[in-house]
Amino acid sequence: MNKLQPGQSQPFGATLQSDGVNFSLFSAHAEKVELCLFDEAGSEQRLTLPGRTGNVWHGFLPNAKAGQRYGYRVYGPFEPAQGLRFNPKKLLIDPSARALEGELRDNARLTGGIDAPDEKDSAVAVPKSVVVNDAFDWGDDAPPATPWSETVIYEAHVRGLTRQHPRIPAALRGTYAGLAHPVMLQYLQHLGVTAIELLPVQHHADEPRLQRLGLSNYWGYNVLAPCAVESRYASRHKNLSALNEFKAAVKALHQAGIEVILDVVFNHSAELDVDGPFISFRGIDNASWYWLREDGSDDNVTGCGNALRLVDDETIAWTLDCLRYWVRECHVDGFRFDLATVLGRTPTFDTQSPLFAAIQADDVLSGCKLIAEPWDIGPAATSWGISPRLSPSGATCGATTCANSGCTATCRWGSSPNVLPPPPTCSITMGARPMPASTCLPPMTALPCATS
Repeated sequence: MNKLQPGQSQPFGATLQSDGVNFSLFSAHAEKVELCLFDEAGSEQRLTLPGRTGNVWHGFLPNAKAGQRYGYRVYGPFEPAQGLRFNPKKLLIDPSARALEGELRDNARLTGGIDAPDEKDSAVAVPKSVVVNDAFDWGDDAPPATPWSETVIYEAHVRGLTRQHPRIPAALRGTYAGLAHPVMLQYLQHLGVTAIELLPVQHHADEPRLQRLGLSNYWGYNVLAPCAVESRYASRHKNLSALNEFKAAVKALHQAGIEVILDVVFNHSAELDVDGPFISFRGIDNASWYWLREDGSDDNVTGCGNALRLVDDETIAWTLDCLRYWVRECHVDGFRFDLATVLGRTPTFDTQSPLFAAIQADDVLSGCKLIAEPWDIGPAATSWGISPRLSPSGATCGATTCANSGCTATCRWGSSPNVLPPPPTCSITMGARPMPASTCLPPMTALPCATS
């Protein structure tokens, strides 16, 4: 029988050590947290986390190894009017998971309950978090550190970039290995590209509605595990894990003099609205992780059903941990923040929000290339020049400001007759030279979110 020791409150997530694994989870309103361990047959063992430091629950599991599958069950009140929706019948994904096993498929067991807690156990339907060994031979890898004034960014989707490339081996097309293939590296160098900005490679899920239509979320903005690499883009070439294949791609791009910038989603999660899958933040501590209205309902300023509330010390620390992980362990060179205005909400938008200030002060992150998409669909939706250090600010100029709940409706974005269009100027700058407004995209009234 496994027995947990108190362990440490930091860092968040499952941290592999020489003699075991430390587990740490933030929940301000929980009454009890269980660590759920799964073997290869899917059998579950539940262990109560014995340590609590402030609002962080933690425990150390001696002799645990990389590859251990786990999740959480969190106990507390179910009081929707107060924004509390604890339901220990539901297995929850670790927000700091470095890898997931299994896909999130549409399943009635994933509902948490609307006015009362749903009693169906969800363990069989929820992907399992996995303990990861981050060891990787980086050799003499070093960041290209191209000055902003000399930076040329190529935005690309890992799958789409090489999916039909005739000179890349078929088994590698549409994968991290294909991205780093010599043919692609030579092509990017020939174009004069100095940085590649990848659409989300964070582990994402297909929205339930899309699954029912036989579609999938191609773009990847419905993020399920912000700290885990998307496994569907891995070729498994040379038996590499998805994480190590991604790291190998970054290493090869650096050797070619090309920086890697990640398009990251920290404004909402794949849980969507209250009708969506109850799989992580909502069950861990809905009132702490999401922006809510006075009646306890979601304040959906993203148009995706929920909006992450990154203002408390613990949620800010979690965000920084995730970003530092991509830099320290995966050697990425920068980030493009999707709907970055949400990250500055307190709940009103503030250019000196706690999260922005923390990023500016961080020794690791302040030295990265940081690009902000400066809008969301709430009040003061379009905010040019989000933060002095979150620049140059990259924008898709002109997005409508009223949205349906993610991909639970016909399209991701809907138009609003009550909101003025954004100004006809562009906030994109490259180094010291502003880009002309003609380089910006026109206002969008409908943005498809699905592909077959």
